[in-house]
Amino acid sequence: MVAFADGGAADGWRSLALVLTAVGLGALGLLFLLNLVFSRWALRPVQRAWAQQQQFIADASHELKTPLTVILANNAILRQRGGDTIASQRQWIESTQVEAERMQGLVTDMLDLARPAPEGAQASEGPAGIVDLSRLVEGEALTFEAVAFERELMWECAIDKGITVRGNATRLQRAVAVLLDNACKYTNAGGTVTVTLRAHASEAVLSVRNSGEPIDEADLPHLFDRFYRADAARTHNAADAENNGGEPGANTGGYGLGLAIARDIAQAHKGTIAVTSTAQEGTTFTLRLPLT
Repeated sequence: MVAFADGGAADGWRSLALVLTAVGLGALGLLFLLNLVFSRWALRPVQRAWAQQQQFIADASHELKTPLTVILANNAILRQRGGDTIASQRQWIESTQVEAERMQGLVTDMLDLARPAPEGAQASEGPAGIVDLSRLVEGEALTFEAVAFERELMWECAIDKGITVRGNATRLQRAVAVLLDNACKYTNAGGTVTVTLRAHASEAVLSVRNSGEPIDEADLPHLFDRFYRADAARTHNAADAENNGGEPGANTGGYGLGLAIARDIAQAHKGTIAVTSTAQEGTTFTLRLPLT
C-alpha cells in the first residue's frame, strides 16, 4: 500500500506559529522598553527630590559644623581656665554667642524654607490678607536708606502709591528685606541702589537694581538654589549678605538661603522672582506679584 502525506497545511500552521511568536516577543520587548522609559520618566522627579534632599542635608550639616566646632573649642578653653574671671574670658564667651546666633539664623532660615506658603505661617506672623505693598516697601526702603548712607551709597526710590497684593505681610516683608539688603551688600562705596515699585498690567513689579561688579553668567541660574554661593569675591558680599534674615547692616556672613527663601515666598504668593546682571546695567532683581 502506498500512502501520500501532504505537509503543506502543517507547514503553514508552523510558519504562522513562528510569526505569531516573533510578533509576541517583539511586542513584549517593545512593552518592556516602554515601561522602562516611562518608569524612569516617572521616577525622575523622585530621584531629583531625593538628590536635592541629600544635598540639602549635606550642605546644612557642613554649615552647622563650623559654628559647632568653634563653640566646642571655646568651651574647652573655658574649662581649662575655670579659675579665671568672667571678664578675662569675655573673648571666648562673645565668640560662642556670635556662633550660636549664626546657628539660630540658619535654623530659622531652614524653617522658613520648610513652610513657604502663607497658609502655613505661624500665628505670630499674622494671617494672609490684603497687603499694602507700597507702604511695606516704603518702610523697608526707609530702614535700609540708613544702611546705604553708612556705606556711602546713592539711594534712589520710586514707589507708586496704592499697590496692594494678597498674602502674608510678614513674609512679604522678609522677601523685600532680602532683596534690599542684597543690593546694599553688592554695591561698592559710591555706587547706586535703585528701588522701584509699580503696577504693570495685573502685576505689582518690584525692581531692586544696584551698580557694581556684575554676577557671572554661569552663576545666575543658581542664585536661588539653597546654600548656593557665587565666586569667592562675592561669597561674603552679595551672595551671602542677603541671607542674614534681611536685617539692616548684618555682617555675620550668610548661608546661601536668603534668595532661596525670597523665591519660595514669591512662589507661595503666586508670583515670580528673576535676576539680570550686566556690566552696563548692573544687577537687577525683579519680584512680580499678582495685584488684588
